[in-house]
Amino acid sequence: MNTNSHIRIAGRMAAALTGAVIALGVVAAPAVADEVIAVDSSSTVAPAAVPRAIASKPRSITVTNHGGHSVVLFAKGEPIRRDLAPGSAPAVFSGLTAGRTYTIAIGGQPMGAVVALDRPTAASGLTVRTTSTPGTVSLTWRHTATTATGGTDLIYDVTATSPTAPTVRTTVTGVRTATLTGLDTDAVYTFTVAPRNNAGTGKATRAQMTRSLGGATAGQRSDSAPIAEAASVPAAVPTPAAAPAPAPAPAPRPATKTIYVCPDGYATAGDLCQQSTAYTFHTETLTSPYTYHQEQQANTINVPATHNGTVWTWTCPSGYDSGGGQWGVGVCKGTVTATVKDAPPAGYTDNGSSYAKEIQVKDTLPVGWTDNGTQWIRTAAKVAMEVAA
Repeated sequence: MNTNSHIRIAGRMAAALTGAVIALGVVAAPAVADEVIAVDSSSTVAPAAVPRAIASKPRSITVTNHGGHSVVLFAKGEPIRRDLAPGSAPAVFSGLTAGRTYTIAIGGQPMGAVVALDRPTAASGLTVRTTSTPGTVSLTWRHTATTATGGTDLIYDVTATSPTAPTVRTTVTGVRTATLTGLDTDAVYTFTVAPRNNAGTGKATRAQMTRSLGGATAGQRSDSAPIAEAASVPAAVPTPAAAPAPAPAPAPRPATKTIYVCPDGYATAGDLCQQSTAYTFHTETLTSPYTYHQEQQANTINVPATHNGTVWTWTCPSGYDSGGGQWGVGVCKGTVTATVKDAPPAGYTDNGSSYAKEIQVKDTLPVGWTDNGTQWIRTAAKVAMEVAA
């Protein structure tokens, strides 16, 4: 995924985006006869701003040009996030799960999907080699691409700096190699590679030359182990009459050493680096079927009564006693066994079809993390840093 790219959509059609940006646009139609194709710019009405969503910083998505309509963001297994009255300000949703795809709806209409990103980790194993072309070197490095940091289409900013020559830069996408040209063969360069996506730039990995390209250059890994020896460039032999004065010897370079430190946001954990984050949760409804018990309840029934010329008489069923009556109706009273629904268990309510209660459920483990029983953690290797000796 190229994290600088975005997709335009005609009308309200939803667009899935694996990188960072969604937008709404209009598809142009071919010109026809007698069609107005230019007007006075003073009377032209500016087109409406296009809604845009982007993974603008770590574990966040920013939605702009929403026209003040409500903005809703949702993903499977996570609580729905809403900004019902954003006004004119961008709607910013933070605390998201890096690598998870979130659907964006503006004014109740789905507009597309955006993957939340995390800032990429540093590359490693940076190696610089000379080439057969003067002033040109090739660089290779290692870097693990994950969905949480933008997949395989990460951008890499490659730079060569020197105190005695202009800086040389290039940018590559989705590959782990680059070529720098136009280097000063008399300069000593420090090379850096920094992975980048829309959420931010990872820590730069560096490698430093030991000698200039014009003096049998030797490349150097980030752990200071030599990796290449450039071919010597023979100097032109001047005539005795025009021999220049010898150049002054360059000042000695400060002594340096390489140390290994944890990337930003990580703490040292033995030989590795560790980062932790608290669990996040979402709400689910737990249901339980009704239960019942038996109860004895008072019951009254009416039976036919017979008049014998003096009084009304009637007969009650077994278990019932006479309770008085007249005018052809006798009243019998007794008890019956009834099936009665139990009261809801503690913490539950009756929703009309079952007992129910809301519970907090731990979210799915984020990509690249592990669960140690109390929180989510992930580890990373230490990276090399050159400091004064």
